[in-house]
Amino acid sequence: MKISRQTTDYQKYPLNIGHERPVFGWNVEGEEREIRQESYRISVWRGECGLGEMVWDSGRTESSRMTGICYGGKALVSDCRYGWRVEISCRHGAGESLTLTEESWFETGYFDREEWKGSFIGETSDHIYHLYRKTFALDGEIRRAKLYICGLGHFECWLNGKRVSDHVLEPGWSDYNKTCFYTAYDVTDLAEESGNCLLVKLGDGMFNVPGGRYVYYERSYGKCKLLVQLVLEYSDGRKQLIVTDSSWKMAPGPIKFCCIYGGEDYDARLWKKEYLYADYREEAVWEPAVCVAPPEGKLSAMPMEPMKVMETYRPVSIKETRPGVWLYDFGTNFSGWVRIRVQADKNMAGSKIVMKTGEIINEDGTLNQRVTGEGYAWNYILDENREQEFAPDFTYTGFRYLEMTGAIPEEERKFLSEQNTETGEENSLPVITEMVGEFIYPDVEQTGDFKCSNQLFQDIHEIVLQAIKSNTKSYFTDCPHREKLGWLEQTHLIGPSIMYNLDVHNLYVKTEGDMADSQWENGLVPNICPEYVTGFEKWHRGFLDSPEWGSACILSPWYVYRRYGDSGILEKYYDVMKKYINYLGGKTHHEILHHGLGDWLDIGPCTPHSQNTPVPVVATCIYYYDLDIMKHIAELLNKAQDAAEFAERMECVKKEYNLQFLDNQTGRYANGSQAAQAMSLMTGLVPEAFEEKVVDELKKDVVKREYAITAGDVGHPFLVAALMKFGMSDLLNEMTNITEKPGYGYQVVNGATTLTEEWDGPEPGHPHGSQNHLMLGSIEEWFYGSLGGIELIRGELPFDEICIAPRPQAGVDWVEVRVMHPYGKITVSWRRVNGEIEVTCQVPPNLTAHLEAPGEGVLRTVGSGNYTYRFGG
Repeated sequence: MKISRQTTDYQKYPLNIGHERPVFGWNVEGEEREIRQESYRISVWRGECGLGEMVWDSGRTESSRMTGICYGGKALVSDCRYGWRVEISCRHGAGESLTLTEESWFETGYFDREEWKGSFIGETSDHIYHLYRKTFALDGEIRRAKLYICGLGHFECWLNGKRVSDHVLEPGWSDYNKTCFYTAYDVTDLAEESGNCLLVKLGDGMFNVPGGRYVYYERSYGKCKLLVQLVLEYSDGRKQLIVTDSSWKMAPGPIKFCCIYGGEDYDARLWKKEYLYADYREEAVWEPAVCVAPPEGKLSAMPMEPMKVMETYRPVSIKETRPGVWLYDFGTNFSGWVRIRVQADKNMAGSKIVMKTGEIINEDGTLNQRVTGEGYAWNYILDENREQEFAPDFTYTGFRYLEMTGAIPEEERKFLSEQNTETGEENSLPVITEMVGEFIYPDVEQTGDFKCSNQLFQDIHEIVLQAIKSNTKSYFTDCPHREKLGWLEQTHLIGPSIMYNLDVHNLYVKTEGDMADSQWENGLVPNICPEYVTGFEKWHRGFLDSPEWGSACILSPWYVYRRYGDSGILEKYYDVMKKYINYLGGKTHHEILHHGLGDWLDIGPCTPHSQNTPVPVVATCIYYYDLDIMKHIAELLNKAQDAAEFAERMECVKKEYNLQFLDNQTGRYANGSQAAQAMSLMTGLVPEAFEEKVVDELKKDVVKREYAITAGDVGHPFLVAALMKFGMSDLLNEMTNITEKPGYGYQVVNGATTLTEEWDGPEPGHPHGSQNHLMLGSIEEWFYGSLGGIELIRGELPFDEICIAPRPQAGVDWVEVRVMHPYGKITVSWRRVNGEIEVTCQVPPNLTAHLEAPGEGVLRTVGSGNYTYRFGG
């Protein structure tokens, strides 16, 4: 038995804790059954564990809790390392209590803007991208070197010729008028005695979008700018700061065009490796850096995990679609960029390789950018070197196909060489010796895995997961190309599906901060946060203000609490939530909301606006659900008066909603659509006396439509949840197996490699909408929670209890699921054996599991360990 997975603020060994009350967590691992923590004691020192000043001793605390334990000691100091030790008392079964200890550490960032001693330097014009350089010498033996950077929009940094990290597109996107993130790196091993050189490259990112090629929406928070503070700590205790100011030098860089929406142009002739080293003597092009005004937003430590190149793809085919035009097919739609390696002769310097990307191709095999943004391109201008390499720096996109001109693939070079031997001709184009697709998303743990015998279900899971990863960036994007915007509804509607698959706790905390930054004075939380797009008055008002979107500020943190046990997010943002719920209350007419987008992109002839379900039904269901969750949160935070007020408002809304929309003869809400029935059920608006009728009408609708989906973006997650809750997983099984009607199976059989924006998005001969969208991914709840039997979010059990209740379905012979609970790994696998279902499960220490069988209820309640049980098949 041992302690593992120690975290501070849900990270291992973080370098940049930006606030004074971090939280601690850990796991226990062991083969013994019934392991349970009885108490813990946390000790924190300034410096290494057990050395220096102790700043907190929690004392022995009788508790089984192992996550979200808040620091309660002396005020932490900026830019400082702290060691911490946890000592726990554990017992397994009736055995004796054991004492376990383990140590970890974290480092703080800066808590106060005044602690930054330098000035911002940067650009004064659009489409100008300089390199920024500083040389310096050490003044003794170095003990620690820590680099803090705020480079807006994005930056890359080298110290003595080496990248300071493998992170990309840093820092994260935000409302830069409210919050500007900085990052921190330990560069102790990169510092050199003889001489040192810092070099930084900047790009616009979401901070500055001046246009010039394809652009979704032009906007700007200013020009590129940079703030650096390098802390050099010597062995004798002295500190030296290297900061940005006019002593830095700048020179024109190789980036000639850079747009998060339009692509990047890179002239390799303007880059010299010598720039990276201290012994380079700066030429006349280097001039003093320009000090510029700081951004308006508060400098804050980046709270979420950095983005990296997490996976790579190689082309599955390369075809010449027209003379000199080559189409690379990576076989899978993903978001990121490509990295090319090029062979060229010296006389090819100045020639250009053009790369355009897209998700779909025309009938003749040529690239089509209709759904991703016409004109997006990466243009690379060669230098004189024989071997060259290029990948974009500050722009990415979603794509499967890449069209390349200005070079030839190596395979074609070999073919031409054989022909040219006979003709005596020489190849006059550079050669692409390698092209690799680099898939970019945050460096988060994949905390879930689903496998089953039904290959269609397996394929559906894969395209949903691919879409989730593709759209998980600095926030959850709607699509990774055309818009790249943080439409909020998906954060809660698909939140459970996302949280089954990835550890996104810190990204959700950051997203809640985006909503707080974007909230209007009247309480409105706009549909898109950060609120990069304005002026929606000329379009549908619902694009700005739709309850199903803004309610993310209430529902998403609630799911974070349910999934990760983090009540801190509820406490921190309670005022934001309350302000929004009061805003919605002020928009009601006879307790009913009448505005918004409704069940966006449901299935019917009038796409994309809600057509099967009236907008007031959808909006009011969400409003009532908000009130219910706010009541629970208020109770949790001991705000009894607020809880009573929310409960009273719920009664009024429920009464009026049923008066206006319930047909008490049939059990239909409004027109009885899938969304109307399911949302009424799952939000608690159905009176108990009518529940059976409402459920029956929902079932009838699904069956009479021959299991076709009609619900859209908003309604479908509630449909999935309602069919699970009310014992109709067999209907979901039928619906998910369908391939000839719009839905999941339809997308798979028609070639989708990621989930599409519309249910029939990959329609043969007419693909439409984004081919890489996560918002319809709620089927993961059924895969994990019903087929796999691990319900973690929508249930009502306490945090340290789980229900393992697989629901086998026709056509599925076995299922295997894995989910990381904050206390450890839960696994469930089942298979059909001699007419029965045999279930094998693993329960981690500190959890209580209720093992269920369909129709039989709880068979057994157990603690940690491995278990096998059977029930009728």
